[in-house]
Order: sequence, then structure tokens, then C-alpha cells
Amino acid sequence: MHNSCWRVARFRCYSALALSLCLQSVAMRADTTQAPQADLSPRDLHVWGRFDPGTWKRVRIVTETLSEKGAVVDTTTTETKTTLVRADAGHLTLRIEATVEVAGRRFDSPPQTVEYGYYGESPGQRSEAKFVGSEQLTIDGRQVPCEIRQVVATSSQQKQVTRMYLSNDVEPFVLKRETKVVKDNGVEDSDQQTQVEVIALDMPYRVLHDIKSAAYERTIQQTPRGTNITLDVTCVDVPGGIVARTSKEMNSQGRLVRRSTLELVDYRIVDDDNDGSVTMTRRQGRRARRR
Repeated sequence: MHNSCWRVARFRCYSALALSLCLQSVAMRADTTQAPQADLSPRDLHVWGRFDPGTWKRVRIVTETLSEKGAVVDTTTTETKTTLVRADAGHLTLRIEATVEVAGRRFDSPPQTVEYGYYGESPGQRSEAKFVGSEQLTIDGRQVPCEIRQVVATSSQQKQVTRMYLSNDVEPFVLKRETKVVKDNGVEDSDQQTQVEVIALDMPYRVLHDIKSAAYERTIQQTPRGTNITLDVTCVDVPGGIVARTSKEMNSQGRLVRRSTLELVDYRIVDDDNDGSVTMTRRQGRRARRR
């Protein structure tokens, strides 16, 4: 029983980290004093903020832990339902319900409620955003003009500096993101860096019963424990963006210690202007909010 509880607690830590990374997929509207006004607001650009409260998504995550010889020694399956509780001009609130299966036993985790800003900042964390230039990214041989935004989120002991490459016209809008941690002494922490970049656009992908246009996104995250590499399939019409994920975690010696897959189980998009039962695309939802 002790081992099972330890595995559940460990997996919750991984889930919290994955949620934090996912919620950092943010963008913002241009400051009119520095760059031309963009059509999309920060809420429209966010992977959850662009939807109305009541929208939910259910995913299944299978995580395998490997021995030094590469054998699977532990498998954990988690089904998570995430519901958008609130979304206003500056923040959103998510409710997370998870069921974890470990060694053939199922555990219902207590529901969690988390709040984030559209820049990925946590409550009470100060953040500043500014326009720092523009650049063309090459994706699939296509030149995509991007606005570069820098967001600095400050806590008591460090700063998190993120540069985002934004396109108002090309989905999924945030096409590249570089994040570094700067300690209070001004030195960059080389063990805490993340780079996210879209590597393919407009790819057909089956999302439940429909074929939708999707983007492929690669994340490389450096941590004190090692390196995490993730490949995501993302679709702007799906809450949270991610419809499939494969990832692997390597320790500081480069040995593969953990791998996981994520699949979309179900989702529902609701329109706040109706009775909460209308399924809508992202574009329909955005138009409905502006009416």
C-alpha cells in the first residue's frame, strides 16, 4: 500500500509539471505604443482562454518507468478531466479531476483548482511584457513573419524570462517560445531552460471522429534532473490545444528513465451565451463572445 501511495504522489507531481508547461503556451495582444494592434486578444490566443467556462477535456496518460537496462518496471495510467471554470480579461481558472491506476488499483485524486494568468504567471506573481522586435520563422519551408514578445515573471528568488514568437494569422499563433530562469544574482540557470517550437503546420489529424488541421510542436526542457523531450500534436479547435503527446525523460547522464503517451479521450466546447450544451469550434466560440 505504501508503494502504491508513493507512486500516486509521484505521478501527481509529474501531472502538475505537465499542466504548468501546458499553461505556458500563451500569447498576448500587441501594445499599440510599440507595435501594430493585433486582432486577437490575449484570451483568444491562449489554449484555454479562447473558450467559454464549462468547456472540458478528458485525456488518458500512460507513463512507464524504465530500469537501468531499459526494462519497464512500473506503469501508471491516469485519466484527467480538465474543466474551464472561469476566464476573464486577465486570468483563467481550471478544475482538474484525475483517476490514477497503479498496479491494477484505481485511485481518485481530490479535485484541484488552479488559477493562471494568460502569460502563465501564478497568482501573486508579477509579470511584465514588452515588444522586442520581429523575425521570420521558417516552418515547412514557409516564411512566417512573427512579432517577438518578452515576458518577465518575477518571484521572490528568481525571474522567468520568456521570448514568444507570435503570428496573428498562422495557427497555433505561438510558433516558438524560449524560457530561461535568471537567479536573483542575475545569473542564468543553465539547468532550467525550455525551448518550444512548431515544426509542422496544417497537418491533417484525426481528432476523435473528425479530421482537423493540426500543428506538430517539439519541446526540449532542461532541468536539474536531466532533459525532457516532448512531441505534441496541437489543434486550436480543442480546449488545451494538445490532442496527442509522446514524451521521454532522460537523467543527467543521458539515460532514458521514463516515457509517456497522451491521447485525447473526449472533449466538449460550450457557448456561454446559450444553455451550455452547444458544441462549437474555436472560431464560432470567439465570434459568439464578441457579439
